[in-house]
Amino acid sequence: MADNLYWLISITSDSARVSLASQKVISQGQEISWSQDDSDSLLKAIDTSLSAQSNDETSNCAFIIPPLWVGEDGRIFGEMLKKLKHICDSLKLHPLGFISHDDAFVESYNQDDSFPSSYILVYFSTTFYQISLVYLGAIKKRHIEPLDSDFSISKFEEVLSKLESDSALPPKIIVTGIFTSEIVEDLKNYNWLAHKDIETFLHLPEVTSVDLLTLDQIFIDTIQKQLKPTDLTPNEIVAPDPVIEAEEVTDVDAVTLGFMPEDSPIPVPEIPQPKIKFKPSFSFPKISLNYYWLLPLAILPLLPVLPLYFSKVDLTIYQNPVEFSETFDINLDPNTNVSTKTFDLSVGTSIVTTGKREEGQKAKGEVIVFNKLDKSITVNKGLVITDSTGKKFETTNNILLPGSTYNLDTGVINMGQVKAEVIALTIGPENNLAANITFTVKDNTNLLVKSSSAFGGGTRNEVSVVTQNDKAKVIDLAKQLLKESASNEINSQKSSQNTILDSTMIFDGQKQVFNREVGEDADFLSLDLSSKVTFLYFSLAQKQDMIAKLFPEKPNLSTLDKNSAVVNLNYINNKLTLTGKANPSINIDNLKSQLIGKKES
Repeated sequence: MADNLYWLISITSDSARVSLASQKVISQGQEISWSQDDSDSLLKAIDTSLSAQSNDETSNCAFIIPPLWVGEDGRIFGEMLKKLKHICDSLKLHPLGFISHDDAFVESYNQDDSFPSSYILVYFSTTFYQISLVYLGAIKKRHIEPLDSDFSISKFEEVLSKLESDSALPPKIIVTGIFTSEIVEDLKNYNWLAHKDIETFLHLPEVTSVDLLTLDQIFIDTIQKQLKPTDLTPNEIVAPDPVIEAEEVTDVDAVTLGFMPEDSPIPVPEIPQPKIKFKPSFSFPKISLNYYWLLPLAILPLLPVLPLYFSKVDLTIYQNPVEFSETFDINLDPNTNVSTKTFDLSVGTSIVTTGKREEGQKAKGEVIVFNKLDKSITVNKGLVITDSTGKKFETTNNILLPGSTYNLDTGVINMGQVKAEVIALTIGPENNLAANITFTVKDNTNLLVKSSSAFGGGTRNEVSVVTQNDKAKVIDLAKQLLKESASNEINSQKSSQNTILDSTMIFDGQKQVFNREVGEDADFLSLDLSSKVTFLYFSLAQKQDMIAKLFPEKPNLSTLDKNSAVVNLNYINNKLTLTGKANPSINIDNLKSQLIGKKES
């Protein structure tokens, strides 16, 4: 049976989980939500959790179902039975049987033969929590409470107080299912005795938690007890003992077997006589009957203490938790005393650019250049001309100016002239000049220039550009956003099974991608920042080992009960700080010796 595999299918009213099991949990599937409004939702949830585990060696399955699916006669309701049959037919599974969640838990929670325990079992789901009141190993009451928002411990106490019980509730709460460490700590730290009008417990209850892996193992232990040989595979059925044919019986003489004949005398062994040593005789004095009345007087002093040998009292000890905060110099090493995890993360952000720059076009036009000299001259491009308001232009090509000619008869001088293209030295519409504007040429009085037509094309507008400050600002903003996103991701991974050290968060391998560089035109500057994020965390076992190791090192902690401690851990610069509350340690044997013979004050 140890090697026999089967699928453990755990169903609640809003989720399902499939695990591969034998004597222990081999692999645990993901918890998948399902909706009761969708007839195929449960089948899809089980199929999804089952498909994530690759194993074709078994088709056997065992169902853990909600208690509400089972009637008072122990039989599953017909509609729910049809659901399970439909699931088995669709997924080609062979059902071994079913049992409700809390019944399976109660049956195997106590592994020894001690007196059956009493406790309050609380199973948490994402949308509700179920309370099972267990007395002496049997479920007496059940209650389901919706979980519309965050868990309210005052509402939980109110629900407990309404459970109709003949006596006070058992002082032990076991939390299981899908729960958080905050719920467990709230239950531990809640002052159950503060409300005089509500008597829920006689003293502070013990609060423990059972994670999903341990819960599945408890289910497996219950199933292993109930499996029958007919539920197993054919190769595990034990062959019947072989039939041995009876042989013929013959009479044998008693003498042959070593017995004596009936008429033979029985030899009597000789018993040696003991040697008797002489001892002197003594005679005790006789008590006179006249003194018997003194016997009660001799017993009378013992009467006050006689009840102490037959009396018994139960004491309830109330303790005020002691707050503590201690710092230890310690180097956390993922290879020895702590665990590490790495994940990839990317964020994006953008800002409005603050740089400004003027952009535009230079005005262009055509001018006529006149030569006063009587010889031709060459004028290279770049000749600067200026109007009366100081606006400057330059020629865009080389020009050859013919010389001036004279008509002595008429007294007319015809200056040499040629047309040339000019462009403004600066941008702006103010350089769009009209025709027939006269220009001067600096340091050259032999040349005259005027515009032959209107100038045009000059424009000016202001644009946004990326500055170095913009780049630094968007980097700082992206890094802050990356840190916040990493913290949110790490917080989402916190559970009752680990303690994450937020301060150990490290960013490595960062990559930056900008949409524009410094000096480029842009109204917005955006940045995509990606990085690997690594952090340290304690598993539940590592945290308990660390607490057990560190508590004896400090006098203030060595006097506390580490098993009752609620501890928060913080690690900065190779210093581990432990803060929290714990009850003082009590030596029961010393306390007993101090209380013997004492009376109530």
